[in-house]
Amino acid sequence: MGWWDNQHGRQLRISGTATFAFALLTTMSAVQLLFLQDNAEYQEYTGASIVLIVIGALGLAVSAPAFLNLNSKATLLQSLMQLKSMSELRKHKADGDEAATTLGGGHQEAWNSFLQEKGLKKR
Repeated sequence: MGWWDNQHGRQLRISGTATFAFALLTTMSAVQLLFLQDNAEYQEYTGASIVLIVIGALGLAVSAPAFLNLNSKATLLQSLMQLKSMSELRKHKADGDEAATTLGGGHQEAWNSFLQEKGLKKR
């Protein structure tokens, strides 16, 4: 088992933080390259900005897909817990179970307690 698998239950928070950090790094480097490199005070930072924009883009390529996938599963769980129709809930219960299992932690606990509350899962 790898490090990422050992972070079960914390993966959404970790990937969200990493995605935000790499997006910020990429944006700030792009600002320097687009607007500040012609300014005499900031010309010396152009080389570092090129390196940082590449690092930021690579980091986004790794972290953003994981974040988007996990975030969509969390959104799915939230929308399923808003359903009032028991037949709709029964129909989509398997999707919710899979999303809760993937997310783990508090999401899984909330989903299980929601199902118990609705009478769809035994204690």
